[in-house]
Amino acid sequence: MTSPALTKQSLGTGYVVATGVVISGALLAHGMSLVRPSPIDVVILSVGLTPALALVAANYWLPVSGLSGDQIWTAAEWCGLGIALFTLIKIVVLLAPVPQSSMVPSILASGVAVGGFGGVLFGWLLELRRSRRRLAQSNEVLFRVLRHDLRNDLNVALGHLGELQRETAERDDPKSRAHVEQLNDTIDDIIDTTEKARQIEFAFDADRRAQQPIDLVPCVREQAKKITQSYPETTVDLDLPDQSKVYADWMLDVVLQNVIENGVVHCEATPTLYISVEEHGRTVFVHIGDNCPSIPQHEQEVLDSGAETQLRHSKGVGLWLTTWIVESYGGAVHLTTSDDGNVVTLELCGPTVIDEIRQTLREWP
Repeated sequence: MTSPALTKQSLGTGYVVATGVVISGALLAHGMSLVRPSPIDVVILSVGLTPALALVAANYWLPVSGLSGDQIWTAAEWCGLGIALFTLIKIVVLLAPVPQSSMVPSILASGVAVGGFGGVLFGWLLELRRSRRRLAQSNEVLFRVLRHDLRNDLNVALGHLGELQRETAERDDPKSRAHVEQLNDTIDDIIDTTEKARQIEFAFDADRRAQQPIDLVPCVREQAKKITQSYPETTVDLDLPDQSKVYADWMLDVVLQNVIENGVVHCEATPTLYISVEEHGRTVFVHIGDNCPSIPQHEQEVLDSGAETQLRHSKGVGLWLTTWIVESYGGAVHLTTSDDGNVVTLELCGPTVIDEIRQTLREWP
């Protein structure tokens, strides 16, 4: 059995943990040597033990704090720098011509512990900020590629496919025509996905969207009307109040469209939707039920965990987009499955008293 290879992440974590163990041991040993510790002694020991034990626990919290690999190594370097800085300061202070006490070792160890933990914390914040900046840049590039480059290339491909479709029709070859139609549908689906990428970009940019109290009921009726026009065989049963305001923006229509359309497209029988709205205090719940086959368990787990893996991933981005938009409103998305179908529940926040006052002032004549 081969031993795990040393990495910068393991070396960095090991250094931080070892530092915490050494300092904690020194402080505990000195504290046990004191026969009658004074309150000041206890305070000094506590000030040192708290960050020292935090360094010991770095083996658990550092890998799950949003950093990995070289970033943890960098945080460990900052830990060493903090230790060196605080040790130097302590030595300068202790060399001053002042009366020395028996707590000099504890004071020195406490300063080292504070410096080490402060260095780790500073390095963690620095690397986390750098990671977020890189993520924002990569998202910007990805969205640009999906929205422009890929979409333009697909439109060119559709143009050539149209020429091929006409040639296939002239030859009257049913097999080739079926392949061309399948290819055309596939490209259309990819173009639709690029459009969702644009919507995802807006979903992530919630701070720049003007959210305000919106009446949910007309939005639900409009989306129900559109789905029956696009899929005439669909039956939609509505149970709606006269009015129900939620704190949202124009992307609420995108949420409703995604969930309602998903319940129709994936239905193997004649589609039937059941949509209801209920209020509990200032929380509004939109229940959208269907008679589709149960949503696969792995898709529910992916959305619950908020992460995809090579072995577990959801089909498409519709549910992800819905979840991100609703969460930007401060709400949540819940999935319930049974043998009779699925129910997607949108948990939305109603307007606060301040929102209602603002809305009244806007409507004031």
